[in-house]
Amino acid sequence: MGEAARPGVSRRAFLAASLGAFALPTGACGIRLEDDAPRVPLVPTRTPIPLESELVALTGETLALATQAGTVPGALAASLASIHRRQHTVLRTTLLRGQVPLPLVDGPAASPSASSGSPSASPDPATGAPSPSASPTASTIESLAAAEAESAVRAAEFAGAEADLLATLAALHAQRFAAATLLSGTSPKVGGGAVAGDAVEAMAASTSAAIYLFEVVVARTSGRVRNRADTTVRVLRSVRADQVAGGADPASTLGQPLPFPVTTAADAARLAREAMLALRSGYGEHLGALAATGAVPGADADAGAGLAAATRWLGAVEVQANRWGVALAPFPGLT
Repeated sequence: MGEAARPGVSRRAFLAASLGAFALPTGACGIRLEDDAPRVPLVPTRTPIPLESELVALTGETLALATQAGTVPGALAASLASIHRRQHTVLRTTLLRGQVPLPLVDGPAASPSASSGSPSASPDPATGAPSPSASPTASTIESLAAAEAESAVRAAEFAGAEADLLATLAALHAQRFAAATLLSGTSPKVGGGAVAGDAVEAMAASTSAAIYLFEVVVARTSGRVRNRADTTVRVLRSVRADQVAGGADPASTLGQPLPFPVTTAADAARLAREAMLALRSGYGEHLGALAATGAVPGADADAGAGLAAATRWLGAVEVQANRWGVALAPFPGLT
């Protein structure tokens, strides 16, 4: 057969056949390219971590708080800006280690929803907090206080987080409680029912020991230092009353030895500071267990009662510690 008579295959037919050869296995395997196609076997999928969307929102909110605090004058706001930046770093790292996608973690930062509103409670004139609407500066302080308070009162929403993250979340929300209190002079209203358990028992015992030491401070000081010590005693007694509401029965601390002789006002001030440091650290040892605790049977609260209690108790301690010269911490009790 001559060259002219040899059967040939057109270029168009060859291309069509080639494409068909590649398309055929796909169709034979049942793989569809439509949007509603089923998941392809052996292709891995990611399981979101518990409360992933809430934690992502908290991370963005923390960055927004850092930015907001940076616009407020004063040493306290500057400290809070640094604290929130550290918190953001820890939260962001935690999410990335949990394989949360980077674009999701670093999405648009959430603006604190209370940043443009009024504070959650009126400042107490006795604390020296600025009066509402006294000046543009006062307004920015109010806005920051309101944003901190709104974050603190939502602590219980994170009760479903992974167990090894609960202590961190409890400490973070306690910091927000302390910040709102120091900025506005009024503590946020963090609800939650009574809680019970070994963690509560241990924390109540620590609180009782601190109360005894502050009673020594009251007895051995006068003037402004004594008034401050009186205030701390009242706050700690309120915290202990909250702790024993669930049935805790701390042992008596009468007659416990002092860590060092207290004979002067300077000694008493040192005792106060060291007592607050020890109490904050002692609370930190039990934060995880407390945060995982639900309300006692019959209490009007859910599984988030432990996180709410941690926010109230550790937050109150952080406020008093700061008033005795202890620097605020991003995660009080843990750092």
